[in-house]
Amino acid sequence: MLNPLAQAEEPRSYDRRFYGRALLVAFIVIILCAGFVTYRFVFSTGEQVSPARFDLGSLSAAGTRALPDPSNPCMVLQEYLELLSRKSDERAYGYLCESLKKEVSLDEFVANSRKNSLLFRDVERYKFSRYSVDGTAAGASGYIEYGAGGRSLVEAAFAREKDSWRIALVTVVYQ
Repeated sequence: MLNPLAQAEEPRSYDRRFYGRALLVAFIVIILCAGFVTYRFVFSTGEQVSPARFDLGSLSAAGTRALPDPSNPCMVLQEYLELLSRKSDERAYGYLCESLKKEVSLDEFVANSRKNSLLFRDVERYKFSRYSVDGTAAGASGYIEYGAGGRSLVEAAFAREKDSWRIALVTVVYQ
């Protein structure tokens, strides 16, 4: 009796059709993947925004080992500025205190943000070295540093509402 591995059989017609179709499907998948990769690298013009670096040094008082306060006014301000740099104006509007929202409507806020959008482009990092808390009021000052050089002075006042800091006033001046 012969060894089954030593026997050679001619492929049947349905085997040939199956292998031909499998090769055709594999070839189509390779073409589609190559097309997708080419489109992604050559034709995609989406602007990728790198995340700005937050200043975490302001979270705890100098010389103390206390755990940082996540509702620190400096962090609230940095999150607000980051939202403005990402053009999330509606979310940034939510960081304002109620008295400021009564004075400035969402439409006015968005218009002002779009008008001053150059202040929030190419942000490299935030540096907020000074803040003070006095009961339900707080203040912070620091800088926005830009990737192309230069910086803007940022000064802010806060009001405590519902156990979190809300922005009462922000001034950003390019230097």
